[in-house]
Amino acid sequence: MTRTKTPLELAALATVAVPGLQVAAVRPVAHSDELVSITGIVDSSGNRWTITCPHDTVGGLDMEAQQTVLARLAKATDHRRIPFDVPRPAGATTTPEGDRVLVHKDLGGRAMVEEDFEDSQMLPASLAKALASLHNLPPLIYTGADLPSYDAPECRMRHLSVLDEAARATVIPANLWNRWEAALEDVTLWRFAAVPVHGDLQSTAVVVERGSVVALTGFHGAHVGDPAVDVSWVLAQAGDDFLARFQEAYSMERHGPDLHLFTRAQLISELALVRWLVHGIHAQDRQIVRDARTMIQELSQDVGDDLIVPRRPNPHDVSALTEEDLRGPIDLHEGDVPTVLNRRVEAPRGGAGRGGGRSVPSAPEGVGAATVAGPTARERAGLPPRVRVRSRPVRAEGSHGEQALHQAPPQAPGGAPRGGGPEVAPQDAIPTERLDLSEVPHSD
Repeated sequence: MTRTKTPLELAALATVAVPGLQVAAVRPVAHSDELVSITGIVDSSGNRWTITCPHDTVGGLDMEAQQTVLARLAKATDHRRIPFDVPRPAGATTTPEGDRVLVHKDLGGRAMVEEDFEDSQMLPASLAKALASLHNLPPLIYTGADLPSYDAPECRMRHLSVLDEAARATVIPANLWNRWEAALEDVTLWRFAAVPVHGDLQSTAVVVERGSVVALTGFHGAHVGDPAVDVSWVLAQAGDDFLARFQEAYSMERHGPDLHLFTRAQLISELALVRWLVHGIHAQDRQIVRDARTMIQELSQDVGDDLIVPRRPNPHDVSALTEEDLRGPIDLHEGDVPTVLNRRVEAPRGGAGRGGGRSVPSAPEGVGAATVAGPTARERAGLPPRVRVRSRPVRAEGSHGEQALHQAPPQAPGGAPRGGGPEVAPQDAIPTERLDLSEVPHSD
């Protein structure tokens, strides 16, 4: 991370990024924090511009990839595939320290602030529509720009890798390990179509005006993956009324079902503390490590023995069977035991490490540091994650007038949900065919 830039420094860099640009004034939209320096300028013709300079030189997309993604998303905006605008770069440059500087026409509005998450009127539905429409885009809009792409099993492996690395460095409270292990072992949670995601949402990346989202910025972490990554940021920030409106609107806007989206979002929100710990270890920052351990302990006390999802008994683990189970037949179904989690590693002696001495799942061989997700902008800037525990995560299902919100289904004896029915999102839920956005008709 490098030092923040003053408005005058950014104005000077803008003249390098956009040859011929003549700066007449600096506008009072200057913003600078641990993550990014942003300022507005007015040129000699009265046009308004915005200059953005992230405070990191590692991680995220390179300048060429970022401009390609923004150009593709701008085309999607022009053809009404997404209801928000994105920065349209007029020029870019790098500082001698390697910081990226992007110059684009002003998007209007202002960045979201914490108080906006208490507004349960128009903004929750607008934010939900913005994210859902981004997630409805075909993955080709990203993969064609050579952005990273992770399918559902790979997304789960990345969480496992982070958790596995953290468990080697510290004691994970047993109740949290049980909570996270149950969610990672439940294969039904990890049946979803990978979609384009923002990947690094934060308040400065959401531009609002009069109660509506008008633009999204900061696509440094854009990739094809789990839409719950974006939703987890909303879940961690929003008040209860805001979140309820957001969930309802998002579920109605998405194309195709994702039954456990909000459950995964809760898990990802909590695992942000583990990522924070691992980031501190990699950065050799003892303060971050201490803070992360404290936050993990506080989360452990908050959740108690509650699970994100009910644990399904492992039919291959005889120790988990009751006397009644042993008297009757055991019905095994394909997929009951995920192959990703079927290799077990004993925890270190003396109760240290994973779950205080239990045997725990490990990521498969070959899944190591290379699969661990890189640090987010907040992590690189030294800002801790925010976690809000939701006692009853809901599931989103489908759209087009179908029932949009569901509480967790009632449990039949033995822990199986009543009612049955397919839970797997169809492979064509998110269209993946090659699309030329210039040929897409305008929607009403």
